[in-house]
Amino acid sequence: MRAGKLKIGRVVLIPMTDADHIKAFRLFELSRAESVGRDFQLEAWEKEHLQECAECRGVVEVFARQFKGRLLVVPDRDSPPTASQRFNVGDQVKVISPGDQNGKRGVVTKVVEPKTGDFVYRYGVHFLDGGSASFFGFEIDLNP
Repeated sequence: MRAGKLKIGRVVLIPMTDADHIKAFRLFELSRAESVGRDFQLEAWEKEHLQECAECRGVVEVFARQFKGRLLVVPDRDSPPTASQRFNVGDQVKVISPGDQNGKRGVVTKVVEPKTGDFVYRYGVHFLDGGSASFFGFEIDLNP
């Protein structure tokens, strides 16, 4: 059962269920390892949970799409982190993150540069069927 939705400005956040989920960084590392053909060992309870939990599998799928067809670049520890803009205003996009908006198509109407030190761009998207929302770059993809 989902907890209530949290609305912050025009962004609606839908929290994961109250179940004991696998930590996102573990799912990220699993996806990254699989993308380069390396082995990544999950704990026994994590393996069992991943087989039964659609939410965690969805998170793995989102991470996996980020690595698919991309050269993995490991940042240099001595250089400052950088952000790269993936989309431009006017780009046709599709929501790829799990949730109610998955599969919705729209147009990027706003690009918000990272200013909080997290090096993550945000994108305002107006949906073709009306309404709009904000997304991180990994939550949307170019609409083929």
